[in-house]
Amino acid sequence: MGSLRSLQGLGESLPGLDRYAERALLLAGEGDVVCVPKPVDARFLEFLSALGLGPRPEHIVVPNGNGRSAERPLAERLLCDPGVLSRAARALGAAEVMIEPYAATPEVLALAEVMERDSGIPVRVDGSPRITRYADQKHLMRAKAEELGIPVAEGEVAELAFPGGRRRRDLEPVRAAIERRLRHTGRVILRGVSGASGSSTFVVGRGGEDTTGVLRRIASRTDNRIYLVEAMVEATVSPNVQIQVPADDGPLVSVGVTDQRWSRGLTHAGNQLPSSARTVEAMDAWARMLATWMRSQGYSGLVGFDFVEYRDQRTGGLRAILAEVNPRVNGGTYPLAVRARLNDAAARSGRPQAPAFVSGTVDTRARNFARVRAAIGHLLFDPDRGTGILPYATGCLDHGKCAIVALAGSRFRAAELYGAAQARLEAA
Repeated sequence: MGSLRSLQGLGESLPGLDRYAERALLLAGEGDVVCVPKPVDARFLEFLSALGLGPRPEHIVVPNGNGRSAERPLAERLLCDPGVLSRAARALGAAEVMIEPYAATPEVLALAEVMERDSGIPVRVDGSPRITRYADQKHLMRAKAEELGIPVAEGEVAELAFPGGRRRRDLEPVRAAIERRLRHTGRVILRGVSGASGSSTFVVGRGGEDTTGVLRRIASRTDNRIYLVEAMVEATVSPNVQIQVPADDGPLVSVGVTDQRWSRGLTHAGNQLPSSARTVEAMDAWARMLATWMRSQGYSGLVGFDFVEYRDQRTGGLRAILAEVNPRVNGGTYPLAVRARLNDAAARSGRPQAPAFVSGTVDTRARNFARVRAAIGHLLFDPDRGTGILPYATGCLDHGKCAIVALAGSRFRAAELYGAAQARLEAA
């Protein structure tokens, strides 16, 4: 079976996601096809190929589009250009094609139908749009976790009549919930039930804003009308547990456990491996419980589970709670995949492997891969050493950003490499 990967979140609500599409190259094997919104820098493709990463250049598909049409979401462009989908299916040379999307959505199913009709090749989709949509709602997965006996933060669900609000009473359910929680903990975390990477997260109390300030920000938003209002614990680490749910009856596969890196405002800033969490065994068991339930509902594919480990103020012991579920590829998927592929190649050739990494996105004035490579210099990943920096998502360079992963023998050394590369790229 051939595989067609499209990183674009087809139905994903985050603006500007198309520019991250090249991350899918890191997940693709030589025989896979990857859909991207614009041509990929040839020098970047040469760099990946030299490391044994990514598909063949002729297996990178760019749909037609210029002018305003080039700014349309990748899903729309692909649906309007069925010929490119048929060519992609035939390029795989397989009797059956599997689409492995960023997230399973109705748009992905529509693409599969078009491909199958025009190419004459059976096309399947990895995942379930219905369960993906369900699991993306934080309050629903919180309730399911409680039903299964998985610990979650103390809190409640506050529901507005409509997103935002101009009058004080429009936001009263959220205000009342915040005040109830503040009386018990002094700090509250407020999260819209939809929105990835911390894009709809707010903190009330120490280290955050006051209730009025947060309500003012919510009033101007139109993305959520339901919010989780929870007691905020002092996290020691926030691991993400990734599980691969097979489409058949095979066993669940542990992809990896990474510690999430957070910037100000609790937005996702990258991942680190190995995890420093002490309660990983319990987290893995809880993740498998939820993954098993999702499979029983028809879900297959990758799913990530965000946890928070913290020290209980009453007992002094470490405890963990589930924060949310990512029924899709997430930020930790790419460095995990790169590390696994590079280490497999290193093991076959007897070269050093990299047990650790630190990943994230840095600012840079470099606007093409040649300048990125020149800026990183000798810090670039060297297979003979098994350490160094691997840049990716070069489609972000036009926006002054560059995603990188630093691989090394320890997390401390990976962090040093990451910091050094960040300084070089910022000065480029």
